[in-house]
Amino acid sequence: MIHALNRSVLITILVALVVAPIVVLIGCGVVQGSADLVKWSSRIVTFLTCLGLLLNWTPALRFVHWATLGRIWWFPWLDGEWRAEIRSNWPRVERLYLAAKGSAAQFDALTDPITQAEERVTGADVTIKVGLFEMEIEIVPQGTEKCSTTDYVRPSWAKPKKPKLSYVYTQIDQLPVEPTDARTHSGAGIVEIMSNGELRGEYWTNRKGENGLNTSGTIIIRRDRPASIGIR
Repeated sequence: MIHALNRSVLITILVALVVAPIVVLIGCGVVQGSADLVKWSSRIVTFLTCLGLLLNWTPALRFVHWATLGRIWWFPWLDGEWRAEIRSNWPRVERLYLAAKGSAAQFDALTDPITQAEERVTGADVTIKVGLFEMEIEIVPQGTEKCSTTDYVRPSWAKPKKPKLSYVYTQIDQLPVEPTDARTHSGAGIVEIMSNGELRGEYWTNRKGENGLNTSGTIIIRRDRPASIGIR
């Protein structure tokens, strides 16, 4: 979550936590020499270290986020269980593949439509874990043995634009797969956080990329259960 803070806000917070206490102590006459300065600086560093460790505990971070109205100046609170709808371009890729093999009629991906029966919408269970220094996303497509876990997640909020998450993930399928698929592949995505709390965006993969069968698509993520009252 700390990566969502823009540089000016982060510098302001660090100055307030590190420099301001020393200035106050000097003004009150508590610090009167270099020995006092070293002693109090050490205490402040120890305090900030303990504070950082405490805030990396999700319940503590969640309380601070709520108490300071972090959803306004920091980043929306995303920790919890979600549900996703994933729409892939695989039906078009598959039609092109089968047409090239001569196993299906000729298909022009630029002009020929995909029928509603061919369009695939995959539901998935999503878990987002939030810490002070990192975020993790796990996506498990329903009815499968697949699991996607993030290797990297970067929250950002360049106002007045919407807050967004950029992420890189690895997906592993525990079951045997078709020749056009891969048991392990990497991917990336970017989702924006909408005013209604939904996460909407796009993703793309390197799945069978060496064969020109890699995919992309759209993803919509909605919270599975409402967040606790007052904490969002």
